[in-house]
Amino acid sequence: MSIFSRFGVVKTVTVMTVSLLLVALGVVELAVSANISKRIQAQAIESQNTSLRTAATIVARDLPGTTIAWAADGNVQRIEMESIPTGFESHEMIDTIGRMTGQTATIFAWDAETRDFWRKTTNIIKPDGNRAVGTPLGQKGAVYPVLTKGETFRGEAVILGTPYYTIYEPIYSPAGETIGILYAGVRSAEIDAMASEMAWTISIVAILVLLAAVAIAAFVTKQVLGGIPRLTNVANALAEGNLDIDVPGQDQRNEIGSLARSLTILRDGAVEKIALESDSVRSREETEAERQRREAEKSARDQETEAAVRELGAALSELSNGNLKVRLDHAFTGEFEKLRTDFNHAADRLSQTMAELSGETHEINAGASEMQAATDDLSRRTEQQAASLEETSAALDEITATVRSAATRAEEARDMAEKAQSSTVNSRSVVSNAVNAMSRIESASDEISKIISVIDEIAFQTNLLALNAGVEAARAGEAGKGFAVVAQEVRELAQRSASAAKDIKGLITKSGEEVASGVQLVNETGDALGTISEQVAAINDHIASIATAAREQTTGLGEINSAVNQMDQVTQQNAAMVEEATAVMHKLAASAQKLSGMVDQFEVSSNRAHAPRAQRAA
Repeated sequence: MSIFSRFGVVKTVTVMTVSLLLVALGVVELAVSANISKRIQAQAIESQNTSLRTAATIVARDLPGTTIAWAADGNVQRIEMESIPTGFESHEMIDTIGRMTGQTATIFAWDAETRDFWRKTTNIIKPDGNRAVGTPLGQKGAVYPVLTKGETFRGEAVILGTPYYTIYEPIYSPAGETIGILYAGVRSAEIDAMASEMAWTISIVAILVLLAAVAIAAFVTKQVLGGIPRLTNVANALAEGNLDIDVPGQDQRNEIGSLARSLTILRDGAVEKIALESDSVRSREETEAERQRREAEKSARDQETEAAVRELGAALSELSNGNLKVRLDHAFTGEFEKLRTDFNHAADRLSQTMAELSGETHEINAGASEMQAATDDLSRRTEQQAASLEETSAALDEITATVRSAATRAEEARDMAEKAQSSTVNSRSVVSNAVNAMSRIESASDEISKIISVIDEIAFQTNLLALNAGVEAARAGEAGKGFAVVAQEVRELAQRSASAAKDIKGLITKSGEEVASGVQLVNETGDALGTISEQVAAINDHIASIATAAREQTTGLGEINSAVNQMDQVTQQNAAMVEEATAVMHKLAASAQKLSGMVDQFEVSSNRAHAPRAQRAA
């Protein structure tokens, strides 16, 4: 499909549709041409047989000693003649055959000396106006080998520049030897003209159908897919930064409408992005101004801070040496005054705290021992909980992967159902076209049936004329025998024409019934495709619901999985913290003992050391 991607969608679909129509019409024309060719061959053979029957009948009448054997189908089976005249004083007999059949006829005689067949009488006229009498058949052609074997030859031949469909029937002696030939020919131009006329008619109809189909396909394709080039231009404009362009086709309910709405969302997103970038630049400018103002204020505060830090550092140095009586008596400027006051309060509080801390140290030692036992127990339970949460998280990961896979497959099934629905809609259009074609065929069958009826009437009138001619010949007596034979042949021809017309009419009637049955079946097929299309649409809705539910389940499981993972991480962190707390508690017990020794370095009054206990007791 990479080749088709180089061209536009509308042009590609139109060209493919026209190509398929062209191939279909070509196949139909080939099939019809082959059928016409077969019918033409059959017509040529029938014309040859008719000419041969007429010629054999007249020869048997006019040449004594001639016997004709007829086959079961009424055609000439064998011609026997005592002898063929060496010359014909009159060519009236052969001319009569030509007038009866409207075609050419010739009688050949075998010459033992030249070992060839020579024309004795013929109605073929040479270009100089003379009959082609006294000319040989020739041993180099395709006819001679067949006739010398005593067989009948059928085929095409060119006689004096004119093509014929010919039949050469051997004439036998009573002893069974081939002594001559009775030739009958049908001009191929007449039959070929009919074939050419039918071929031209079929070609013209095929071209008209193709042009109409091309116009319809181009119109439908432009109406259905015409929005794609417009949306492509819109997408190119958006890519170039033109965000003021309007997106057409948003009101359509097909894929083109979805694409138009998606392009609208992209355009609006680009506009919002530009607005956010503008707000970001303005915010950075305001932040820079605020930073410069704060740096100026910070420089002023640094000087005040330096003076306060010097005095505070000296006082803290005294505190570090254990002098809890140190105080800051000089006032500070600005907000550092509160720092001086807080330091003095802190020194007072520290002095009190150190006194209280001495009493609390012993209680801390006892509490640290109890906390050490509790943290050990908590550490064991936390480790068990962390292991359980880890297993739960792994199981939820597997469930999430399974639901996600089901959601993906549901999406694929929905896409396949949408494609199937589109195919059934296209199939209903093809069925409608087939119904129209069946209707046209049925109309053509009716026209052919009318023509056959006309031929049947002509055959009936010909039969009546032949019957009247036979009656008149009978009245003429001996002089009307030849005319009676001709009238009989004409009557038989009329009867066969009527029979053939009746058979063709029966075939046309049967064809009409089959066409009607085909139309009904195609209509039923269209109804079935409609039902299938509705069922596929329903399946598509169900699959869409399944896909939506699967996506929601995937989202929910993802949130649960994320929450469990967070709980697992928190539990692991808690376990680590509990282990750290256990270690800290062991250190705390040692530190409490050490703290007791360090507190003893400070000198505090005994009444202050017992004051907190009295307060707690109260």
